[in-house]
Amino acid sequence: MIRISAPSSAPLPLLAAAMLGLAVISFAAVPAQAQRAPAAKPASAKPAAAGGQGQALLLETAGKWQAFSSQQGRSKICYALSKAETRIPANLKDVEGLLFISSRPGEGVRNEISLVMNFDLKEDVEHQAIIGSDRFALVAKGQNVWLKNPAEEGRMLDALRKGSGLEIKGTSKRGNPTSDKYSLAGISQIVKRAEDACK
Repeated sequence: MIRISAPSSAPLPLLAAAMLGLAVISFAAVPAQAQRAPAAKPASAKPAAAGGQGQALLLETAGKWQAFSSQQGRSKICYALSKAETRIPANLKDVEGLLFISSRPGEGVRNEISLVMNFDLKEDVEHQAIIGSDRFALVAKGQNVWLKNPAEEGRMLDALRKGSGLEIKGTSKRGNPTSDKYSLAGISQIVKRAEDACK
Protein backbone atom coordinates (compact mmCIF):
# COMPACT_ATOMS: atom_id res chain seq x y z
CA MET A 1 0.00 0.00 0.00
CA ILE A 2 1.27 3.46 -0.84
CA ARG A 3 0.84 6.25 1.68
CA ILE A 4 1.59 9.82 0.72
CA SER A 5 0.74 12.93 2.69
CA ALA A 6 -1.04 15.75 0.91
CA PRO A 7 -0.13 19.37 1.65
CA SER A 8 -2.40 20.83 4.31
CA SER A 9 -3.43 23.57 1.88
CA ALA A 10 -4.67 21.10 -0.75
CA PRO A 11 -8.34 21.40 -1.77
CA LEU A 12 -10.83 18.54 -1.55
CA PRO A 13 -9.84 15.31 -3.34
CA LEU A 14 -10.58 15.45 -7.05
CA LEU A 15 -8.96 12.32 -8.42
CA ALA A 16 -9.05 8.68 -7.37
CA ALA A 17 -6.54 6.32 -8.97
CA ALA A 18 -6.10 2.57 -8.75
CA MET A 19 -2.54 1.32 -8.71
CA LEU A 20 -2.83 -1.22 -11.50
CA GLY A 21 -6.16 -2.43 -10.15
CA LEU A 22 -4.86 -3.36 -6.70
CA ALA A 23 -5.42 -0.37 -4.43
CA VAL A 24 -7.22 2.95 -4.67
CA ILE A 25 -5.15 6.11 -4.21
CA SER A 26 -6.93 9.44 -3.78
CA PHE A 27 -5.41 12.56 -5.27
CA ALA A 28 -5.99 16.27 -4.72
CA ALA A 29 -5.05 19.05 -7.10
CA VAL A 30 -2.16 21.18 -5.88
CA PRO A 31 -1.76 24.48 -7.71
CA ALA A 32 1.84 25.56 -8.33
CA GLN A 33 1.96 28.81 -10.26
CA ALA A 34 0.59 27.98 -13.72
CA GLN A 35 1.07 24.23 -13.39
CA ARG A 36 -1.41 21.69 -12.13
CA ALA A 37 -0.06 18.79 -10.12
CA PRO A 38 -1.75 15.94 -8.26
CA ALA A 39 -0.76 15.37 -4.65
CA ALA A 40 -1.73 12.01 -3.29
CA LYS A 41 -3.67 11.45 -0.12
CA PRO A 42 -3.44 8.28 1.95
CA ALA A 43 -4.37 5.13 0.07
CA SER A 44 -7.14 2.78 1.06
CA ALA A 45 -6.83 -0.95 0.59
CA LYS A 46 -10.11 -1.27 -1.29
CA PRO A 47 -9.92 -3.04 -4.64
CA ALA A 48 -11.04 -1.15 -7.72
CA ALA A 49 -14.70 -1.84 -8.41
CA ALA A 50 -17.54 -0.50 -10.48
CA GLY A 51 -20.20 1.71 -9.00
CA GLY A 52 -18.37 2.74 -5.83
CA GLN A 53 -18.24 6.43 -4.99
CA GLY A 54 -14.64 7.52 -5.52
CA GLN A 55 -13.49 4.05 -6.51
CA ALA A 56 -11.56 3.53 -9.71
CA LEU A 57 -13.07 1.35 -12.43
CA LEU A 58 -10.60 -0.50 -14.63
CA LEU A 59 -11.63 0.15 -18.25
CA GLU A 60 -8.93 -1.55 -20.31
CA THR A 61 -5.39 -2.97 -20.21
CA ALA A 62 -2.85 -2.86 -23.05
CA GLY A 63 0.86 -3.56 -22.76
CA LYS A 64 2.13 -1.94 -19.56
CA TRP A 65 -0.76 0.52 -19.34
CA GLN A 66 -4.25 0.56 -17.84
CA ALA A 67 -7.18 2.95 -18.25
CA PHE A 68 -9.40 3.88 -15.30
CA SER A 69 -12.35 6.12 -14.58
CA SER A 70 -13.58 7.43 -11.25
CA GLN A 71 -16.54 9.46 -10.08
CA GLN A 72 -16.05 11.83 -7.13
CA GLY A 73 -19.37 13.51 -6.51
CA ARG A 74 -20.17 15.36 -9.74
CA SER A 75 -16.56 15.21 -10.93
CA LYS A 76 -15.55 12.47 -13.36
CA ILE A 77 -11.88 11.64 -13.79
CA CYS A 78 -10.38 9.34 -16.42
CA TYR A 79 -6.73 8.43 -16.70
CA ALA A 80 -4.09 6.18 -18.17
CA LEU A 81 -1.70 4.69 -15.62
CA SER A 82 1.58 2.79 -15.72
CA LYS A 83 4.23 1.94 -13.17
CA ALA A 84 7.99 2.17 -13.55
CA GLU A 85 9.57 -1.09 -14.70
CA THR A 86 13.01 -0.32 -13.26
CA ARG A 87 14.31 2.06 -10.63
CA ILE A 88 17.78 3.24 -9.64
CA PRO A 89 19.09 3.35 -6.93
CA ALA A 90 18.26 -0.16 -5.78
CA ASN A 91 17.41 0.94 -2.23
CA LEU A 92 14.24 2.56 -3.65
CA LYS A 93 13.04 -0.66 -5.30
CA ASP A 94 10.35 -1.24 -2.68
CA VAL A 95 8.44 1.92 -3.68
CA GLU A 96 7.12 2.20 -7.22
CA GLY A 97 6.95 5.20 -9.51
CA LEU A 98 3.57 5.86 -11.13
CA LEU A 99 2.87 7.80 -14.34
CA PHE A 100 -0.57 9.28 -14.97
CA ILE A 101 -2.17 10.91 -18.01
CA SER A 102 -5.40 12.36 -16.63
CA SER A 103 -8.53 14.10 -17.88
CA ARG A 104 -10.92 16.02 -15.62
CA PRO A 105 -13.62 17.43 -17.93
CA GLY A 106 -15.30 19.35 -15.12
CA GLU A 107 -12.13 21.44 -14.78
CA GLY A 108 -11.35 21.62 -18.48
CA VAL A 109 -8.25 19.44 -17.96
CA ARG A 110 -7.34 17.02 -20.74
CA ASN A 111 -4.35 14.66 -20.84
CA GLU A 112 -2.44 16.17 -17.92
CA ILE A 113 0.88 14.36 -17.43
CA SER A 114 2.07 13.77 -13.87
CA LEU A 115 4.07 11.32 -11.79
CA VAL A 116 4.04 10.10 -8.22
CA MET A 117 7.57 8.99 -7.33
CA ASN A 118 6.80 7.73 -3.80
CA PHE A 119 9.98 9.28 -2.41
CA ASP A 120 10.76 12.95 -1.83
CA LEU A 121 12.61 14.87 -4.53
CA LYS A 122 14.59 18.09 -4.41
CA GLU A 123 12.25 20.96 -5.19
CA ASP A 124 14.82 23.59 -6.20
CA VAL A 125 16.26 21.72 -9.20
CA GLU A 126 15.00 20.61 -12.61
CA HIS A 127 14.34 16.94 -13.22
CA GLN A 128 14.10 15.42 -16.69
CA ALA A 129 11.86 13.21 -18.81
CA ILE A 130 13.73 11.57 -21.70
CA ILE A 131 11.90 9.94 -24.63
CA GLY A 132 14.33 9.01 -27.39
CA SER A 133 16.03 12.28 -28.37
CA ASP A 134 13.33 14.44 -26.73
CA ARG A 135 13.92 15.96 -23.29
CA PHE A 136 11.40 17.72 -21.08
CA ALA A 137 12.09 19.74 -17.93
CA LEU A 138 10.17 18.59 -14.85
CA VAL A 139 9.54 20.14 -11.45
CA ALA A 140 8.76 18.41 -8.18
CA LYS A 141 6.75 19.13 -5.06
CA GLY A 142 7.29 16.50 -2.42
CA GLN A 143 6.80 13.16 -4.16
CA ASN A 144 4.88 14.59 -7.12
CA VAL A 145 6.36 15.58 -10.49
CA TRP A 146 4.95 17.39 -13.51
CA LEU A 147 6.10 19.36 -16.54
CA LYS A 148 7.83 22.64 -15.76
CA ASN A 149 6.09 24.16 -18.78
CA PRO A 150 2.46 22.93 -19.01
CA ALA A 151 2.33 24.17 -22.63
CA GLU A 152 4.62 21.25 -23.52
CA GLU A 153 2.10 18.58 -22.48
CA GLY A 154 0.87 18.11 -26.06
CA ARG A 155 4.40 17.72 -27.41
CA MET A 156 5.34 15.31 -24.64
CA LEU A 157 2.21 13.23 -25.20
CA ASP A 158 3.06 12.98 -28.91
CA ALA A 159 6.58 11.84 -27.99
CA LEU A 160 5.17 9.27 -25.56
CA ARG A 161 2.86 7.87 -28.24
CA LYS A 162 5.70 7.57 -30.75
CA GLY A 163 8.35 6.34 -28.34
CA SER A 164 9.18 2.93 -26.93
CA GLY A 165 10.45 3.99 -23.52
CA LEU A 166 10.51 6.86 -21.05
CA GLU A 167 13.21 7.63 -18.51
CA ILE A 168 12.63 9.98 -15.59
CA LYS A 169 15.89 11.35 -14.22
CA GLY A 170 15.56 13.01 -10.85
CA THR A 171 17.42 14.09 -7.75
CA SER A 172 16.19 12.84 -4.40
CA LYS A 173 15.72 15.20 -1.47
CA ARG A 174 19.03 13.88 -0.14
CA GLY A 175 20.77 14.84 -3.39
CA ASN A 176 21.11 11.36 -4.90
CA PRO A 177 20.52 10.87 -8.65
CA THR A 178 17.55 8.63 -9.50
CA SER A 179 16.26 6.99 -12.67
CA ASP A 180 12.87 5.42 -13.40
CA LYS A 181 12.19 3.68 -16.72
CA TYR A 182 8.72 3.11 -18.17
CA SER A 183 7.59 1.00 -21.11
CA LEU A 184 5.36 2.88 -23.55
CA ALA A 185 3.84 -0.31 -25.00
CA GLY A 186 0.07 0.17 -25.14
CA ILE A 187 0.05 3.86 -24.26
CA SER A 188 -1.76 5.14 -27.39
CA GLN A 189 -4.63 2.68 -27.03
CA ILE A 190 -5.02 3.31 -23.31
CA VAL A 191 -4.84 7.12 -23.49
CA LYS A 192 -7.55 7.04 -26.17
CA ARG A 193 -9.68 4.76 -23.98
CA ALA A 194 -9.34 7.17 -21.07
CA GLU A 195 -10.10 10.15 -23.34
CA ASP A 196 -13.23 8.46 -24.71
CA ALA A 197 -14.47 7.68 -21.21
CA CYS A 198 -14.35 11.36 -20.28
CA LYS A 199 -15.87 12.90 -23.43
